Amino acid sequence: MSYEVIYTTDFHKVEWNKDEKVLKTTWFTPIDMEEEVYRQEVVRQIDINQLYAPEKMLVDTKEAYYNVLPATQDWINERFVKVLNIIPLEKMAWIVSEDFFAQVSFDQVMDDANDQAPFKIKHFTTEEEALEWLNE
Repeated sequence: MSYEVIYTTDFHKVEWNKDEKVLKTTWFTPIDMEEEVYRQEVVRQIDINQLYAPEKMLVDTKEAYYNVLPATQDWINERFVKVLNIIPLEKMAWIVSEDFFAQVSFDQVMDDANDQAPFKIKHFTTEEEALEWLNE
């Protein structure tokens, strides 16, 4: 699948596939990132989500090392939920590292998320698997 790069910084890149209406975000957040810089990147991501109104999202977090503070998680959720209610998002695929899968069981988390979200969410370890699911 080919994408047009629509936004890029040292911390994340956003790409768009107009034909498939897929918004791909790749995060490169260092562990020592400043909180305010992280929030600025998230605000930009939310703005892009609203502007492009994707039907599918692919989020690559294999190189996202920043530990998001609980207060910032709440801050993100509050803002992101507002956008999700106005865009036609159907599926969101997250690409995570193999180590992450080894450490955390997603079963309960995914069940809860899928019950509450107006779209389907699934985690993968490769982009190929994620795209296959997004295009089902």
